[in-house]
Amino acid sequence: MEEDVLLLDFEGVYLFQPRLLERSKHFDLRHLRSVKYMCDETTLTLVGKLVERAKVAFLGDSAYHHFSYVFLTFIDTPFELVVFDNHRDDMKKASTLLTCDGWIRAAQKLRNLQAVHIVRRKNDLPGCLKHPIYLSIDKDVLSDRFLKLGWSQGSMKPEELLEAVEFLREKFEIVGVDISGEPRDALEMTRSEEINLELLKIILKDEFSRATLKSSSHCHHV
Repeated sequence: MEEDVLLLDFEGVYLFQPRLLERSKHFDLRHLRSVKYMCDETTLTLVGKLVERAKVAFLGDSAYHHFSYVFLTFIDTPFELVVFDNHRDDMKKASTLLTCDGWIRAAQKLRNLQAVHIVRRKNDLPGCLKHPIYLSIDKDVLSDRFLKLGWSQGSMKPEELLEAVEFLREKFEIVGVDISGEPRDALEMTRSEEINLELLKIILKDEFSRATLKSSSHCHHV
């Protein structure tokens, strides 16, 4: 069964985004240790067994972007990966750990992944793809003039990111989406939530508009 929207909450950030929380299935993962920036295979397997395949998964801070890998393993047909990220996450490292700057290199070994496209600016968008796409969005592509995340960021405006996602949504079949890049400053949470909700409106379209404010939120502990 495919879920609609999942929140993988490693630091409790989504407790500060009540509108997003209301329309999502919330996994409270604050008890997990040694998962920021990297994790071992045991933890990866644990999280993979806990969550379900989802239309959209939120991963929290950019330091947890490596958990995108979990959702890529659920895809059972050929696909291409489109990643919005200000950093290259395909660094070559000799490690048994899955890292936030090396998860793409690990993903390239998956049988169904056919190609990877990195997008830093709107004009980096691929125009021709041969397969459905999985979309991985790290909001660190945004300029810190619009959202401050606490580390180096790109130059995109929020409206440019939204337009780029809408273009991909219109032109290609999307088999899954994950979104990371939550701020470390609680004062930035409201703006981040607004961007998250706008992304959901584009990605889910009719499903989002039918959701009510009473949609249930579930909190899961392992």
